[in-house]
Amino acid sequence: MLKKNFYKWFKATLAIVSIVLIVLDFAAIIDINGTNSKWFWLNNIILIILAIDYFYRLYLAKDKRDFFRNNIFELVAIIPVGIAFNWMKFAQLGDIGLYFRLLRLIRLAGLVGMLKDILHTYGILYVIYFSIAFLMLGSVAISITEHVSLDQAFWWAITTASTVGYGDISRHTISPQSLLGKLVILAMILIGVGVMGIVTSSLTAYLMRRNEGKVSIKDKDAELTLILDKLDRLEQQNKLLAEQNQNLQKQIQELKDTHTPSEWNKFKDWIEKKKR
Repeated sequence: MLKKNFYKWFKATLAIVSIVLIVLDFAAIIDINGTNSKWFWLNNIILIILAIDYFYRLYLAKDKRDFFRNNIFELVAIIPVGIAFNWMKFAQLGDIGLYFRLLRLIRLAGLVGMLKDILHTYGILYVIYFSIAFLMLGSVAISITEHVSLDQAFWWAITTASTVGYGDISRHTISPQSLLGKLVILAMILIGVGVMGIVTSSLTAYLMRRNEGKVSIKDKDAELTLILDKLDRLEQQNKLLAEQNQNLQKQIQELKDTHTPSEWNKFKDWIEKKKR
């Protein structure tokens, strides 16, 4: 059980780190595609670990089709976006940037899907989906109203929704001038405060439930131990009764062999009277 939980949380941690790398790459703060970047190697090491895990479990699965159908998010999460980008660049396939953004969004969706088992607690999965949709809509709205790139708008949406702001360390600072842009900012701040509160409370509830689960497991283990002890005692009593029954049968057989039929009939009558 402990190993299974560690394995699950290890995969979730890798997925979260990969999501953070993609988001920071969207904001043009780091580069996860250039081979000279340390983030490129970190991202690809995570991708290789997840890919090995996926294909190993696929190899062990008895029903390959069922495994593929139930783990589609994990397959999407191991798309080698950097390699695909370099291949598209080499093949000169039109607007490479558009294809590349699409691939990154698809892989991001796959990584979020990998977390569904953990994030499903207390509806937090739906909060995550809502948050992503909320950030994307806010990014598109600001990109259109303030005429900035989608990468800049996405980073702005994250900093605004979290009500933190990183204008002092990021060059992607947006000061909306239009009325619509200001309304979008107001909505992002108000909804962002609520979403962050829900995420925090959901994580707290999840951790509390884990601790309660550990306590209940210990109680169940103690109860199971008591039941097993009672079963052992009953089994020993059954053995003693079986031995006594065998001894009585032997004694009865000896009586049959050593006494005349009339004496045996008297003995049987005596036993019948005792039973009554």
